[in-house]
Amino acid sequence: MSLQEELQMSKLPAPGVQLMLQLMLTREAVVRVQERLFETQGLTIQQYNVLRIVRGGPTKGHPIYEIERRMIYRFANVTRLVDRLELQGLLKRVADPKDRRVSRVVITPKGRRLMERLDEPVQSMAMRLTSCCDEAECLAMANRLEQLREHCILQGGLQEELVGAIN
Repeated sequence: MSLQEELQMSKLPAPGVQLMLQLMLTREAVVRVQERLFETQGLTIQQYNVLRIVRGGPTKGHPIYEIERRMIYRFANVTRLVDRLELQGLLKRVADPKDRRVSRVVITPKGRRLMERLDEPVQSMAMRLTSCCDEAECLAMANRLEQLREHCILQGGLQEELVGAIN
């Protein structure tokens, strides 16, 4: 379905606006599929993201602030996510031997088994969602999106500038 049809627009906006709308709609489409997959295992997308980060981290674990820094969806309350995953027995906190004020988060054997069960379905989901493109197209699109994301980051003061223009 075209952007114009999906959003029931009488005319298309400028190309840059079209791109932003396509990115938002695409993100929502991917998130819906991910949510259904992770819900089958009693997880949210944010909880899966925390488990992914911790599993891929050092065996001594990550402090909470490091998990927050690596999150894809940065609006999540990581402490609360870790608390819930700890209650499920998927993660645990351990004291940092160098600084007793800091705890590190490590994945439990139960958490590792869950992530291993999800590895193939997550890989399969990614392959199916991107099967409309060949490998070269996927890499090219990923590179272009990385360029766009880096450019957006460089526009850090834009938000304040735009708000000032409205007021």
